[in-house]
Formats: sequence, structure tokens, C-alpha cells
Amino acid sequence: MPKPVVFTPKPALAKLPLAARKDIRDNFDNNMDSFKSRIKALLGVEYTININAAEVWAYADDNNTSAGSCFKNYIEGFISALEAFVKKYEDDGKTHFNEAVKQAEITLTVNMLGDKAETLSADVHEGVYRILFRHDRLGYNVNWQESTMLPAIEGVEREGFCLATKHSIEDDYVGTAEPIIEEISKILGAEFTFDPNWEEVYAALVKGGEESVSDWKSSLGRTALAYLDGLKSQLDSQGFRKDDMLQEGLQEIVETKIFRLRVLPKTENTLETVIEDGVCYIQTRPDRWGYNAGWTGENLVKLL
Repeated sequence: MPKPVVFTPKPALAKLPLAARKDIRDNFDNNMDSFKSRIKALLGVEYTININAAEVWAYADDNNTSAGSCFKNYIEGFISALEAFVKKYEDDGKTHFNEAVKQAEITLTVNMLGDKAETLSADVHEGVYRILFRHDRLGYNVNWQESTMLPAIEGVEREGFCLATKHSIEDDYVGTAEPIIEEISKILGAEFTFDPNWEEVYAALVKGGEESVSDWKSSLGRTALAYLDGLKSQLDSQGFRKDDMLQEGLQEIVETKIFRLRVLPKTENTLETVIEDGVCYIQTRPDRWGYNAGWTGENLVKLL
């Protein structure tokens, strides 16, 4: 089996051509104050922009002298992506960004993955936000940085929920769940609560690693809401709304009046309903998170 080809970066140019240096002065350096001011307005922190022109321009075509325009376009693309990022994630986004990019520095450099690299990507390395270009694609897709920013920031480990999860909970669950919970209470003839169990579910799915379903972080709130809505539908279809005996039976065995989500390492079925210590658990496993949510609580009558 052939050995994988290891990417070897090009050496930096000994000296940039005069035309390239002039273009950097006219189109990049002369806009630096504006770049920094716009970034500070978004993040509330002074950032530096540090691009090693001799290293980056080694990947340009031989007759291309528009180095300053190229660098400007990358930074304009970054600022545009940052505007969208802050608009979506607001103060949490600013906090996460600044804490991840602790050196408050932005740079542009070649992606060391070589031919396996995307045309454009990003990461945070030693506290520096790096805009990464593929070695043979310098200057391509400079305005496509919005999709690369969140993965770069989320790639820095931190305690608590990631940004995508916070956003999903706040946008997809909070405010929408409450009327459904109220309706469940009406169906059951008593005030019940629904506990999404965010911290434990999040930790279990993180621990599940590659076994956990894809994109769960950005859809956690939406998935929890689907379980809740499925529970309401199942309670209705099983006749609890019009049957006092069923209502009383459930109130007796679920004495805490709590439905709670739970993710376990292993379960016998995709979705299970169990009652422990007066709590009704809706449980699944990492590789089945979100599956069959419409069937939540389908066997409750059998548990009475």
C-alpha cells in the first residue's frame, strides 16, 4: 500500500515584487484601520490582522501582483461572515469568539492538509483565528466564510453548551414548548412538567462520540420539542383526555408529575418509556436520538 503523500509547504518568497508590495500598500494596508474598526464594533475587542505576505504569496500565479486586493478580499469575507455570526448568536457569539480567539489575532495561511484540504476553511490555532486556503486555490471562494466560522470557534474546547446548542434551545424550544406542556396537563387532568434534562442529555450525546446522530448539537432544542409534541399526541390518541380513570392511574404512578428525557449508552429499543421513582422517563441511546419521536409514550397505558 503506497504511503500517503505528505504536504510540504512552499518556502516564503525571498522578496515580493515591487508591484505586489505596492498593491499591498494601496489595497490592504490603507484599509487596515477600517478593518480593525469594523471588527472591534462587532466583537468589542481590538483585533490585529497579521498576514505573512511572503509566505502566502508564494502560492500565487507567477504573473499575479494583486496581493493587496487578494488579502483585502479575504478580510472583507471574514468581516461579512462575522457580521452574520454575531447577528445570529448575539452576545453569546461574541463571548465564545473572543474566548476561543484569545490572542485576538486573525491571519491567512495555507492549509497543511494539502490536496485533501477544502478550497476555504478556518480554525483556531493557539488562540489565533486562521483563514485557511488550499495550496492551489489562493483567492478562491473568499466570500464563503460564513459556513466555516462556527466550526472553527466550536473546535476550541470549553465547558458548557456549544453555541449551536444554545441557539437551538433558545430558538427552537423556549417559548414553543410551554403551550404544549400546558396542553399535556389538560389532557392528564393535573399539572405535569416536561424536563428536557439538557445538561445530562448533552453530556451523554457528547460521550457517544461518533455513535451519536449527526448534527445533534444544532438541533437539540428542536429534537426535544419533537419528543414533547409526540408525547402530547400519544396521550391524546390513548384516550387520556376523556378518561378520568386513566388520568388518575397515571397521576398515581408518576407521582412527581414529571416527564424527563434521558439518553443511555444502550437501550433495547429505539425509544422507551419507563417509570422510576415516580418519574416518567423517555429514553433512547446516542445513535437513535430523535428517532421515532412521534411515538413518545406510546405504551403508557400498559404501564398503568
